[in-house]
Amino acid sequence: MLHKETPGFVANRLQAAIFRECVSLVADGVVNVKELDDIMTASLGIRWAVGGPFVSFHLGGGDGGFPFFLHHLGPGMELIWKDEMSKPVSYNEKTTQLLDEQVKEHYGNKTLVQLAEERDIKQIELMNAFSKLN
Repeated sequence: MLHKETPGFVANRLQAAIFRECVSLVADGVVNVKELDDIMTASLGIRWAVGGPFVSFHLGGGDGGFPFFLHHLGPGMELIWKDEMSKPVSYNEKTTQLLDEQVKEHYGNKTLVQLAEERDIKQIELMNAFSKLN
């Protein structure tokens, strides 16, 4: 339920914001596309699949919870937002070519059908595991 109108679906907006940073990190040479996918699936994906960002950061604050998280880690996060995430990111020719080359390098050994089948199996297994917990 939305409490007020906003352009786009909430999930799509979050996806766009996360992907913007993914593109930036790959374009800047911090990681390649495979490393970034591995980071997401082995870290944030697991964490946020079971708790979402707010409860994860609340737990990340330890005994002090979310207020401690904001006080202790919030300023550093704000610096990243200001300094790193304010840089322009676009699908210019250089970035598009880099992303395309890396996707082909790391995922080109399988067809789109094979990749989709693997994804679907994993997502169904994850949903089945969650359903057993409820």
